Amino acid sequence: MSTLSSFLPTRFTWPWVALVVAAVLFITLVVLAYLTYSAKNRPTSEETADGTATVYNLERDFQTDTASRRMRTYRRLGRIATGSLAVSLCAGAVLIARPSTINPQPSSTASRDIILCLDVSGSALAYDRQIIAAYSQLAQNLQGERIGMSIFNSTSKTVFPLTDDSSVITNQLNYAYTLLSRVQTQESIDKMTDQEYQEVNDWLAGTQNVENSTSLIGDGLVSCTMMLPQLESRDAQNARSASIILATDNVPSGKQTFTLNEALDIARNAKINVDALYVGTDQTSSSEAAVNMRESITSHGGTYVDLNANDTVEDIVRDITSTKSGPQLHDETSNLIDAPGLILLVLALSFLAFILTAGRMRR
Repeated sequence: MSTLSSFLPTRFTWPWVALVVAAVLFITLVVLAYLTYSAKNRPTSEETADGTATVYNLERDFQTDTASRRMRTYRRLGRIATGSLAVSLCAGAVLIARPSTINPQPSSTASRDIILCLDVSGSALAYDRQIIAAYSQLAQNLQGERIGMSIFNSTSKTVFPLTDDSSVITNQLNYAYTLLSRVQTQESIDKMTDQEYQEVNDWLAGTQNVENSTSLIGDGLVSCTMMLPQLESRDAQNARSASIILATDNVPSGKQTFTLNEALDIARNAKINVDALYVGTDQTSSSEAAVNMRESITSHGGTYVDLNANDTVEDIVRDITSTKSGPQLHDETSNLIDAPGLILLVLALSFLAFILTAGRMRR
């Protein structure tokens, strides 16, 4: 049933085009009919050398049974050919108008913007690799979500802006994962070549522009919020939901322009959800910083996840998906698709009938 409904058009994308083409065809047919009529009624006598007119009369020739039968057949074929050609032209005009229908199979597309907001201070850097690995897996199953990424220490840096291009997202996340793999332990840092060390520095460049300050979480979160159009546009708020995944250990050092709660207030006023992944050690999971972070996030409607309970990337993927920022919710939408099947069939059959009939007439 769904195949049949997609075969039959229910509307036209460009109906005005069909009207224009039909008008042109009608005018053309009227002109041709007039010229044909004029040609039939024009005198067709010829003069001989002595000036007398030679008159041809075929009426007597058509009075035989064979000639009459063939003339009737010829006229019948002519009417069929004319009708077939007219149907072909009408079908062509309808086809130009792009017949379409509603896809009976709703597509599942997302209308969600997600910013990955990572603390790259020394205490959190080692955990970012696992979060990026988790998002690399999630990015392979995107269905319309837009993802961006920002990193911060004392200042923020946009790694890549919002995009729904899965190849860009995957390439950027894979590159970040490769770089962060080099700074997991002191041993891995010692093994880096000069070029690898420079690549890591280049990636982190722009995140440490304030002296004697690290992990300014509130400022970093505000910078991530500014990457979302929902911050300043009410239309964007209505069109797409917005979320931020904040990964940090909530241990700022230095003077912040915005505290974590102030940054969360800004996000909430813009209808931006903030979920948090705590990336401290086992010993700090119940620390004052962790408790304050959980209370701040949950009081603003977000989800708090302690990554210390997760040893594998699959665990992190599951936890991220369970948050409001996880790219798992999709809106069912119906799409308008082209449905030229029936019109093409009519066009093909009518034009084939015209060709066969015209060929028979020539014989």
